[in-house]
Amino acid sequence: MEPKNKIKLAILSVSSLLMISMTASAILADISAHYPGVDQSIIQMVLTLPALMGMTFALLSGPITTKISKKNLVIFGLISAFSGGTTALLFGQTSIYVLHASSLLIGIAQGINSTMTMALIADYFSGSERSSLMGLQSAFVNGGSMVILLISGFLAGIRWNYSYLIYLILIPVMVIVIKNLPSDSPVHEDHASASGNGNLNSIVFFTSLVMFLFTTLLFVFQTNISMFIRSNELGDASTAGMVNSLMTGTGALTGIFYGRITRFLKTMIMPVAVCTAGIGMLLVYIVGSLPSVFIAGIMVGFGLSATIPTAMFNVSSAVSPSKSATAIALTNGFMNIGMFASPFVINPLSSGLNPGIDGFRFFLSASGLILLSVIIYAGNRYTSHITSADERK
Repeated sequence: MEPKNKIKLAILSVSSLLMISMTASAILADISAHYPGVDQSIIQMVLTLPALMGMTFALLSGPITTKISKKNLVIFGLISAFSGGTTALLFGQTSIYVLHASSLLIGIAQGINSTMTMALIADYFSGSERSSLMGLQSAFVNGGSMVILLISGFLAGIRWNYSYLIYLILIPVMVIVIKNLPSDSPVHEDHASASGNGNLNSIVFFTSLVMFLFTTLLFVFQTNISMFIRSNELGDASTAGMVNSLMTGTGALTGIFYGRITRFLKTMIMPVAVCTAGIGMLLVYIVGSLPSVFIAGIMVGFGLSATIPTAMFNVSSAVSPSKSATAIALTNGFMNIGMFASPFVINPLSSGLNPGIDGFRFFLSASGLILLSVIIYAGNRYTSHITSADERK
């Protein structure tokens, strides 16, 4: 196998497990039933704590790569995720705080490896090959998640903590990384993709802010859909698992055809993707039936998988290669902040505006996402205007 193909195999293998923490989404209602005296927001922290640690380690992983090779960081992340998953499997029924501790370990892996997979692509690939591979990376993130969620949903139907058995799949992935990912991470100057002096700039900061708002609003789906299905008697943990699998399956298809989608939509891809996700959320609130939930899963999956690789490509192309890992880490960090903050922002806001109606959270999310799509469109227009003015100079 050619060296570049070995690198792709390692990157895509790790990418297929990046959303493994989402297995908790389908079992939140079961965890709540197992710990009936625990507040809903504390239960949801099983899903949001990985985002908190992901935020921390996403931000740290960029600068750390100047001291430690990306390969060693990826291996450390995989070991951390394996430790967290096995802890939850063996001891998760003893205390909610054990589940919190396992989520912290899983979050370390999420932060490191979500940044490193994109940074490795930016290191070893450039131009259209980089863009296409970022889309393919998104396909593997979602395709892997679809399989993981289906299997973990089936296991949760036996006993909820059995869903953590899926973390055993990390063992063969570690072997693939050790055998195929080189320890060196070459940084090459790609002047065609770097703007200005290559430092972090307004494009990076604007995109990071957008992704913070996007994940804050979008994560309403993951943290609430299991409880929405249960409370409205639409199904059980297996049903929630199928919804999440459909979402990630759509994301996988979006990643596979990402190159074609970007050629068709061009700079409109992010506004369209974010607006589509918002409409999906609105369907859950307005219709509220099981078919509408499945359709929402499709729309959210498209929105998520079209937005993230676009954001990462934009920030990595806006700086010099030596700063691409830092730019990706910053954007990824803000995404994780949004995921962690989501229930603490949306839940109180929903309760204050419309108490007693949990489905109102989907309306808030829908409204915010549609508004955000307009902001992104305006931001793209402004950026294009500034870029054109600079080129004329």
